Amino acid sequence: MNEEHGQTSIVSGFSQLLMLPITAFITTAELLINALREIQRVSKQSIQVMLGSQDRPNMRPCDEAIVVPAMQPKATPGLHRNEAASEQTQITHEEETHLTTDGNNGTEMDKDLHDDMLKLVRFKLLFVRREYEVAFPEKEDLVSDNMDGSAFTAWKVAEFIQELQRGNTPVPSKWTSKGYPGNPDPPSPPFQKDGKLLGIPPEDKKYLRVYYEVLERYPREKFKYEEQQIRVLEEIRDKLP
Repeated sequence: MNEEHGQTSIVSGFSQLLMLPITAFITTAELLINALREIQRVSKQSIQVMLGSQDRPNMRPCDEAIVVPAMQPKATPGLHRNEAASEQTQITHEEETHLTTDGNNGTEMDKDLHDDMLKLVRFKLLFVRREYEVAFPEKEDLVSDNMDGSAFTAWKVAEFIQELQRGNTPVPSKWTSKGYPGNPDPPSPPFQKDGKLLGIPPEDKKYLRVYYEVLERYPREKFKYEEQQIRVLEEIRDKLP
């Protein structure tokens, strides 16, 4: 009996020794699986935070117990009011800039003379020769004809040259300091006299330009043909004996 019991104990002990590696392997596998699950859970929560998820990650009761609400900065009196005023000023400035730079909002310069209305036009003559650039005084005129920009420019250049011959236009100070325009030899007419501009050299007339802008348009009154005809007949009648 003692021999049989001893043999049974040896077999049992030997069996336990054989089971130790298997038990250790199973325990290690379970720990590894739990660690992988924990890593997966943390990774999932991190991805949700990165994607801006509104739902709070799944947290254990112990995790929720240690959550500390974020501290809000103390409001400074008048800060929000000043920020709102600054933001409103910036928006207003952007709107004004948009209106002043966008030609589709009615602020584009009007240079269209192609109609039969009465147009108030502001213009000035420019001399663009290098080192002698000058802008002559600005003027305004009423234009009733239907014309293009080239025709208006030719008209005002010719008118400007005719006005120079009257001797009422002062020689620009920039020209005086550089001795321009010098008078030609007689019998050619002079270009200046007593500080008044009488003309410019013919070869420099190509440097004349016209800047113009249509300020306003007005409808023209109807042509009163019948009234004028009656007035002419009355004048003829009065002259008859």
